[in-house]
Amino acid sequence: MSKKLSFNLNAVEIMHFYWISVASREKLNEKFITDIASSDAFQLTFNENFTKESVRRCLSAISNREPFTGNPTESRFYTRNLMILEYYDTLEAKINGFKSLSLSNFSEDTIENFEKSDLLNHEILVVPNPFDTMIKADNKLIINFFKFNMIDDTLSAEGKSIEQWIVEGINL
Repeated sequence: MSKKLSFNLNAVEIMHFYWISVASREKLNEKFITDIASSDAFQLTFNENFTKESVRRCLSAISNREPFTGNPTESRFYTRNLMILEYYDTLEAKINGFKSLSLSNFSEDTIENFEKSDLLNHEILVVPNPFDTMIKADNKLIINFFKFNMIDDTLSAEGKSIEQWIVEGINL
């Protein structure tokens, strides 16, 4: 079995389409929104306060331009999606920053350490979610799309580059 870090951007890609559609005032089918909420990547972020129904209700309310009431976690997800639409002009650069991630972004020493520690068999998923910057579940590292911004052509959050976050997350 080959060893590699895999970057899964499926959740960001589907949300990118959602944000473009909402910004263009296109009507989205409820089935499409339910499919987003049912996606594997989002399911990794669910807990008792944030469920498939939470995602569906939030995204549906935004799409239909309806008021939203929910628990604090749901409200955070709703608000962060609204912020994406508010700062829509920065969205493409941010998504492209995630798309450009690869092992070549890391130093040779870091890659060597990953190999020695058998840490290369991780999947890195980028998922817009209402939680922390990073969540680790088994060999999956879930990076919160909402927390990162492009600063001087570098994706960073809380003063650390995406590469630093990944190294710290994989070593958890």
